[in-house]
Amino acid sequence: MYFSFTSLSTVGFGDFHPLNSYERALTAIVLLFGVAVFSIVMGNFIEISDAFLSMNQEFDDGDKLSRFFGLLKKFNKGQSIQIEMKNRIEEFFDHRWRNDKNQSISTDADRDMVEQLPIEIQRAIYTDFLFKGFLQKFRRYFSIPNYQNPNRHSYYTWANFQYQEFMI
Repeated sequence: MYFSFTSLSTVGFGDFHPLNSYERALTAIVLLFGVAVFSIVMGNFIEISDAFLSMNQEFDDGDKLSRFFGLLKKFNKGQSIQIEMKNRIEEFFDHRWRNDKNQSISTDADRDMVEQLPIEIQRAIYTDFLFKGFLQKFRRYFSIPNYQNPNRHSYYTWANFQYQEFMI
C-alpha cells in the first residue's frame, strides 16, 4: 500500500523511508495531503492565468482581425483588399469592441452570476448599464397604453413588474 501511494504522488522511493506500518500510514497520508495542496495551488495558478488571458482578449481580437486580412490577401492571389475597405472594417470592430456592453455577460457563467443577484440589481444592470442608451433612444416606441387603469392617458412604467419583464 505504501509503495502505491508513493508511486501515485510521484515522490519516488528516495533514501529516507518509513520502517514500520505506522510510519508507512503516516507517510501515505502526508503524501496524499501534499498532492491535494499542490493540486489546489496549481488550480489557483491556472485560474489566475485564465483571468489574465481574458483581460487581454481585446488585443487577441485585434490579432485575429489582422490574420483575417492576411487570409483575405492569400485567397485574393496575393493582393490586399482596398485600404478604404480595410479601414472601414477596422473602424467597425474598434467601435464594437469599445461599445458592446453585452460582452460583460457573454458567457453562461456571467449570466449565472447575474441571475444570482437580487432582482433590483439585475434590473439596474439592464436598464442603467447594458440597455440605457437603447431605452432612452427608443422609449416612445415602447410606451404601451394601460387600458386597465381608469385614467384615460395612462401608460405602463418601470414601476409595473410585468412591463419591466417585457422590456428586459
